Amino acid sequence: MRLMTLNIRYGSGCKDLDKRGYDLSTSHEKLAVAADAIRAINPDLVALQEVRNQLQAENLARLTGMNSIYMSHPIGYRLFFFEWGLAFLYHSTLIEVGSRTIRIDKKTGVGRTGLMCRMKIRGTVVTFINVHFDHGEEAKQIQNIIQWLEDITSPVCMLGDLNLGPDDPVLHPLKERLADSCQLAQTRLSEEANIKGSLLKGDMRVDYIWIEPRFFTVQEAGLIPEPHRGVSDHIGYFADVLLI
Repeated sequence: MRLMTLNIRYGSGCKDLDKRGYDLSTSHEKLAVAADAIRAINPDLVALQEVRNQLQAENLARLTGMNSIYMSHPIGYRLFFFEWGLAFLYHSTLIEVGSRTIRIDKKTGVGRTGLMCRMKIRGTVVTFINVHFDHGEEAKQIQNIIQWLEDITSPVCMLGDLNLGPDDPVLHPLKERLADSCQLAQTRLSEEANIKGSLLKGDMRVDYIWIEPRFFTVQEAGLIPEPHRGVSDHIGYFADVLLI
């Protein structure tokens, strides 16, 4: 199956990089460009971060010919700024949807949610987790993810924007259960992703697809094709994984 992760920057494109999310504008044309980037690699499942709301997720699903599920981050963002969250686009048979808060400021209600879905892939139930780490308390967010993984017995793939580089020591506890698909692939495309990174401006890879190596092998991994790399301040990243 082909998996993809993309921070869509609220469907606003790659301009005005100095603006906050709530000051960015979107349009049908900009969403269509994002949809073209997704369709270019024909994924089975896409994890999206910085999705403006459920309607935006549904519009992207319609443009790509896929189904969607959406979950907002904790309510503080909706009260004080605007709603935003995570989404999955998918083709497979959906079995279950869930979420867990991975960071919360109890004073403001601001935090980050992890979105989970379970799907049947070739007769096997697989759990997919979509995350977008907040800057600050990264180790705590990793620990909350690990605790979440302890409750999951099915094969797991975790996708998303961690705002951490591959060699950051904060990731070490996560690597006891999951493996970075980009480092497993060892292909020309995965080497490019490691060198170039997944940020439009910069050379650090912060977008990941993690798999459990006891359940999956990675056949290919890399950045989406060059013509589609300007849909956001992040470059879409994909991995072809195979259930063992």
